[in-house]
Amino acid sequence: MIRNVMDMNARFGGLNAAFLEAGKSVWVMNVVPIRAQNSLPLLLDQGFAGVLHDWCEPFPTYPRTYDMLHANGLLSNLISNGCSTTNLLLEMDRILRPEGWVVLSDKMGPIEDARTIATQIRWEARVIDLENGSDQRLLVCQKPFLKK
Repeated sequence: MIRNVMDMNARFGGLNAAFLEAGKSVWVMNVVPIRAQNSLPLLLDQGFAGVLHDWCEPFPTYPRTYDMLHANGLLSNLISNGCSTTNLLLEMDRILRPEGWVVLSDKMGPIEDARTIATQIRWEARVIDLENGSDQRLLVCQKPFLKK
């Protein structure tokens, strides 16, 4: 069951709107990267929760964790700004609940790099080809519940 979601590259709130349209009772934190076009006023005007954040830095979440993290195009954005994909995925691991989901959509290169890192931090990771001939890929991961 997914109760709370973070859209890490919210843009115009499409994921939040999709959950509402589908009638899903999900709380979504829309995050607009500070180095992207500032669409936060648009999100707030729609009544969505949202913040600006620089993903090269940690995200203050205490005490909340998330059931699902979603990002479309965030990896390419980070790489172009000289930020570390490894640091981002470790930050995602910190704020993701055990058995939580990560859904990343981006170009093939950044997705393959992220898949390698995801398997190193022991996530179950799978890459999905969205369209034949397209460079876009989807990385779907699940953080395991580790038992001692």
